[in-house]
Amino acid sequence: MDNHTTDNTARRYKAHVSILGTTQMHLRSPSIIAWWSAAYPGFRHLLLSKYLRGFVLFIWEVFINLNANVNLAIIY
Repeated sequence: MDNHTTDNTARRYKAHVSILGTTQMHLRSPSIIAWWSAAYPGFRHLLLSKYLRGFVLFIWEVFINLNANVNLAIIY
């Protein structure tokens, strides 16, 4: 008789593997991700652990805002 107990604490996360990369499935509310994405481009990618894309989009947004004087328009 087997006295071995099965311990399921070493389970792996679910992931989607494609040619463009691996995406892990996160247990987060999609509405939270959507609000962060609407507020700041790139934050959705940061929340989904896609750091390179997230930082590139965030820096791009800051660059566009500074060159288009969006912050100055908000002040006026």
